[in-house]
Amino acid sequence: MYVQSNALAALRPAAAVLAAGLALAACGPDHSTDCLKSNGTVITQRRALDRRLSTVTVYDNVDLTIVPDTATYAEVRAGEHIIDDITFSTPLGPQKLIIANTSRCNWVRSYDTPRQVRLHVAANHGHFIIEQYGYGLINNEGQWAQDTLFLRLWSTGDINMNVRSTYLYTDIYDAGDMTLSGTAEDFHPNLGSNGFLLASGLDARYCYFLTYREWIGDAHVRVRQNLGGTLNGTGRFFYTGTPSLIDVKGPDAGNLIKE
Repeated sequence: MYVQSNALAALRPAAAVLAAGLALAACGPDHSTDCLKSNGTVITQRRALDRRLSTVTVYDNVDLTIVPDTATYAEVRAGEHIIDDITFSTPLGPQKLIIANTSRCNWVRSYDTPRQVRLHVAANHGHFIIEQYGYGLINNEGQWAQDTLFLRLWSTGDINMNVRSTYLYTDIYDAGDMTLSGTAEDFHPNLGSNGFLLASGLDARYCYFLTYREWIGDAHVRVRQNLGGTLNGTGRFFYTGTPSLIDVKGPDAGNLIKE
């Protein structure tokens, strides 16, 4: 027994080295030293963007804040050792920006350090698309005015926006929540998962919605004039306001509830 214990003790350093090697290997060939880096001091880096930008897609653990402005550019805030791992790419042209955090081994670092992008957007583009594929937060500063705005949530991340739009289209297809305030003439939510739509703070004149049979979340909207749509799934659709016309169909139309 004594000899066996000594043998096991001798193996422990080798096991530790092997575990460290596996951890580094998991970081991937382009980030083989990521696991050895600290976040570093938090700094802010300014990045130039094309004024024609009209679509933003976010991946990974990056928080995005839209800032209405007279110029278009981004401010990236993160630790100095990892800030360059927050990448911007435009493979489809300058109108579409993809934001990703390419760092690996994030599990060994503090999450108190921000990984934030403040995206300054000039004027009203006529239409703008925001796509959330990450697990951070997308929000905005003040109230953002866009004639036609698409907000698409495909992940466990959240969206919290204060907007002023003529046409507002939203999609929730995963467990993330979407919180909306402001105003919209035409509001068109599509719901297909267990995420919540919290839009009682959005003053909508018309609301036309569609829920899919996979939908098990809740939706809360406020409507002034027309409320219509199709209810599928076991989720509940709550509304406030005094719409003059209500036309809701579908196999689960009984899940429409006045708050």
